[in-house]
Amino acid sequence: MGTVKARIQGNAVVVTIPKSMGVKPGTKYRFQKENDGTLKLTPTRKVPDSMEELFEDWHGKYETPDDLKDWDNNQTEGEELW
Repeated sequence: MGTVKARIQGNAVVVTIPKSMGVKPGTKYRFQKENDGTLKLTPTRKVPDSMEELFEDWHGKYETPDDLKDWDNNQTEGEELW
């Protein structure tokens, strides 16, 4: 494990992630600072826009059941993702 140094870039403090870590450019992360000063980065996942997108990696062919066909047109009520 190597070390990196935090630096100022504009109005932000930046920590560079070495290429050897295999992080793909454009990957989005949530971050939090722990009580001991540890910085934690957690990759976010894109929230699917439809049932078909949700199951696009499903093994086999996915077809939306009749009772869920209106699912994509419903609006969220609270803080649920979808």
